[in-house]
Amino acid sequence: STGSSGINAEYGDSQYISTMKFLLVVALIPLAGALNCEVDKALDGVQEYSYTLDVAPSDLDYWKTYGLSFQVYGNFTADNVNSATVEAGYYTEEGDLVYSVSIDCSAATWTSYITENTGKAVFQSGSVTCTEGTWDLWLKVSQPYRMNWIFNAAALQSGTETVGYRSRTRPIKVTTKYGAHKARTFTGSTTSSLDRFSFGKCMTWPGGLTCPDARAWTAARSTTSLGLFGAYDTIFGATCVDGTNYYQNVQAQVLPDETRTSGLDMRKFCCCVDMTTGLLYNNDRNYCIVRSSYNGEECSEMCEVTFEADKFAEGTAP
Repeated sequence: STGSSGINAEYGDSQYISTMKFLLVVALIPLAGALNCEVDKALDGVQEYSYTLDVAPSDLDYWKTYGLSFQVYGNFTADNVNSATVEAGYYTEEGDLVYSVSIDCSAATWTSYITENTGKAVFQSGSVTCTEGTWDLWLKVSQPYRMNWIFNAAALQSGTETVGYRSRTRPIKVTTKYGAHKARTFTGSTTSSLDRFSFGKCMTWPGGLTCPDARAWTAARSTTSLGLFGAYDTIFGATCVDGTNYYQNVQAQVLPDETRTSGLDMRKFCCCVDMTTGLLYNNDRNYCIVRSSYNGEECSEMCEVTFEADKFAEGTAP
């Protein structure tokens, strides 16, 4: 058990070979495993962890789009918060660096790195704040050369550019020799502790949060707070019973992940969750289906098993 819940999100701009806007995929993550996340794993305070993808990011027959995210959770204590370091990187199957970041709490700085023709090189750097307690580090990949790091709801990247015939504004290209489509292994390390790793077309939040708290936590990492460097769009979050701490038993704003029929399939999914914890019913992906009707009658019918009338009755009209 990871002791956590979350939401799925496929985020980003357009596919590498099209002008189609990436979809955000949102769903709740259960305690054990993850709904549509490839991995959601408790790390129990280790200081190093690596994960190698079973399916290469370049395999669009499987992934449908290039959008992926990696999340690492850890903990700073009073003893180490002022001296801790955190490092994470994305590497090719041959071990070549795609994109990495190093956080130095003692200097209050971060530095990102890429591979140039001459070897490893600094891409960007800036200031960072480390605080005692839980920390989270994300790598958001939108396209092979458009990706960015987020640490404790702060974007560790800057700069935009106008691209395409539609003149869209996007985060600047990460000018690494090896794009994210060439990557295969994600690594993370710290002098403090690593407590959790998750990966897929998804995003997660700390366990034990009420629905309103979960929405606030994810909003701080969204495009509303971080602009183009947000991990996902705020509108794709957990849906709450108004005026309560409860989750709606039907999470109806779930967009498809790699299980969709194609990268062009934009139909929303719905999932049945526990109204108190937000966990997927029985941790069973069969309780997430395509919304085939406008009003989602099939979702309401399927999710009768998670509906609790007393909790819903505590709510107020929107």
